[in-house]
Parts: sequence; C-alpha cells; structure tokens
Amino acid sequence: MMMFVSLTAGMVHQLDAAHLPRRTLLTNLAAASFATSASPGRISAAEADPEAVQRLYELCRSRRPSEWRPEERPAVDALVEEVSALQAAWDRDALPGTWRLAYLQPGPGGAGVDRRIPFPEFPWNDSYQQFGLQSVVNIGELLGPALSVRVSGGLREDDTTDLTAPKRFKADITSGALCLGAAGEYCAPLPIQGEGIFDGLYVGKNLRIGQNLNGGGARIVQVRVY
Repeated sequence: MMMFVSLTAGMVHQLDAAHLPRRTLLTNLAAASFATSASPGRISAAEADPEAVQRLYELCRSRRPSEWRPEERPAVDALVEEVSALQAAWDRDALPGTWRLAYLQPGPGGAGVDRRIPFPEFPWNDSYQQFGLQSVVNIGELLGPALSVRVSGGLREDDTTDLTAPKRFKADITSGALCLGAAGEYCAPLPIQGEGIFDGLYVGKNLRIGQNLNGGGARIVQVRVY
C-alpha cells in the first residue's frame, strides 16, 4: 500500500482550494471518474475523530506529497505516529471509496514507493487508490487526469476476525493499463501482476493511513475524495 499498495516486481504503485483553481479542476476531474467495548487507549468507530486525526486531516486535506517543505515534515510525522499508535477500531465500511495521496513518510531506511515501471512524477499529478470491500485500483496520473497508469486486483483481509488497527491486507494485482481520459476511456494493457502486503494503520470518514510492508515500509496519508 502511491500507495498505494506496495507491490512486488513488475508492478506500478500508487501512490485554500479556492485559491488554487488548477488543482481544484484536476482533482474534480479525477474524482468524477471514480463513480465507484473499546479498551483503554483504543478508539471506538462510533466516537468522533480523535484530535490528532482532525489536526492531521486539516494539514493534509489540500496538499500533495510534493508540496511539503522540510520544516513542516516533523510536525506531520509526529501526527502520523500519534494516529498510527491509536490502535483504533477498524470500521470496514469506512474503507470503500476513492482516496487521494496527500503525504508520504519514507520507511525506516528512507525508502519511498518502490515502482518497478518508472514514470515521471510531475508536481501537478495526483495519485489515488480506489477501494471496494474486495478490490483495489491504484491510479497514478502522468499528465494530470488526462493520462494515468491504473493497476487493479483483488483485496483480502489477512485475518477477518481482527477488528483493530493495524489491519493486515493482501492485494492480488491482476491487471494494469495506460489510460487516456479522465475516466480512462482509452486504455492500453500493461503486463502487471503480483502481490502487495500492507497494513491499514487508521481509517476514518475523511483520513486514511497505510504502510506498505514489501516495499520499504513507507507510510502514506490519504484523504477521501469520494
């Protein structure tokens, strides 16, 4: 999980607005194409978002990974760590939807997202993951929403009885495509297959944190688009 699910060889990873009309336009175009008790120290799914979650969301909701300044990162990293340590209750119904990458925290050794098929990461591009209960599509823009790489496959929980974060998932990637058009109207197949293993560290109504386990341990922060 540009995370994005982190995947093995031969795979691609996925990775105010009123004042940024270009970003708003690109995000809206992309989003339109996706019409797709509690013990101490743990957060019930029925409770309001913890303060750390709210703060992290406010920082990330209108940002891209390329926009963060070095001096901003320590505060964001601290919030990512705080939210990841909550061991929050895992709400299965909160995962389905489209999530946009807002922040990338390198793994312990400094590793980012391990892409086996490289492509340029221009600062105006976005990366998305679209989750169903048993499916995932990773979408990485190449030239804004007009051109993207899309990687899709099945999604399964490692342990269906585990309802507390971190929650282990496996993604069985079966297909990839290079697509033209905001809705992927014209696609050429790419030979992409493999397995990705990742942990869901937090999922709520607006914010998601994941960590890839077979690509260097990078963490991602995503905000809900749809």
